[in-house]
Amino acid sequence: MGTGELKATSDSGPLIHLTEIGCLRFLNRFDAIHIPDTVWLETVGQGRISQTDLSDLQNIQRQSLTGSEVEQFVKDKSISELHAGEQECLFVCLNKGVSMILTDDMAVRAAAGRLHIVPVGSLGIVVSAFKRGEITLQEAERFIADLYDVSSLFVTKAIAELAIAQLRSI
Repeated sequence: MGTGELKATSDSGPLIHLTEIGCLRFLNRFDAIHIPDTVWLETVGQGRISQTDLSDLQNIQRQSLTGSEVEQFVKDKSISELHAGEQECLFVCLNKGVSMILTDDMAVRAAAGRLHIVPVGSLGIVVSAFKRGEITLQEAERFIADLYDVSSLFVTKAIAELAIAQLRSI
């Protein structure tokens, strides 16, 4: 990120989970969020997020990719076990010089680590909003509880409690 801009690609998970708890606005901290077409179809295309909500962020950059360029990448990086949207996100990271991927999927986080891409999940986005002073500790605790109780994110109670304990130690 030599330009000083904060850029990420986003898998469908954080977009959906942050929308479910009313926190999509936390993504405004990014100068650009690249969303591959496959992820767009998984979210907006299936009615899980409104196009208006994403457009309101004003930092969304939709990425159209050809199957052939992604196919070779998937073979070269041995990531065939990941879903198409996840593969495209990693492809965009490496081909656009984006060093961060927003994902809640453990397999994607592992693949990102191997490719020297920083994975950040929904919990991390809430913690980051608190660290930047966008929300109070009480609000951050509630949003993390909501990720566990309300959203479709699979997170254990122990992980949610650990995230809250980390918030309190900041």
